[in-house]
Amino acid sequence: MQLLTLVGMLITIASVVFAMANTTEVTVTIMNGSFTGPLGVVLLMALVVGGLIVALVSTPGTLRRQWRIKHLDKRVAELEKTCAAQKDRIERLERGESVAELTPTPAFDVNASRLMF
Repeated sequence: MQLLTLVGMLITIASVVFAMANTTEVTVTIMNGSFTGPLGVVLLMALVVGGLIVALVSTPGTLRRQWRIKHLDKRVAELEKTCAAQKDRIERLERGESVAELTPTPAFDVNASRLMF
């Protein structure tokens, strides 16, 4: 986390130095409107808009993966509990004790189409 903060600070400092060094006025026309400003500021604004677009596009996939990971973690916990119960049952059977039959847990259904975008 500290490394990311340091990298972010370095990029910010480099961006400010870049904006201050590129003060040539440029005009940007978008659809019917136009904007005039220093080259460095215009490029930084384009960088920010691009970052926002990337964030908006990648958020749904990230949320889906996090949801899937959470559910898979729950399933792993269930399977570990079942495994421990089976090991205990095996130990009891090896000692010759009488044990009740276990009801099988339903098989885990992995539907690959739900995992993809």
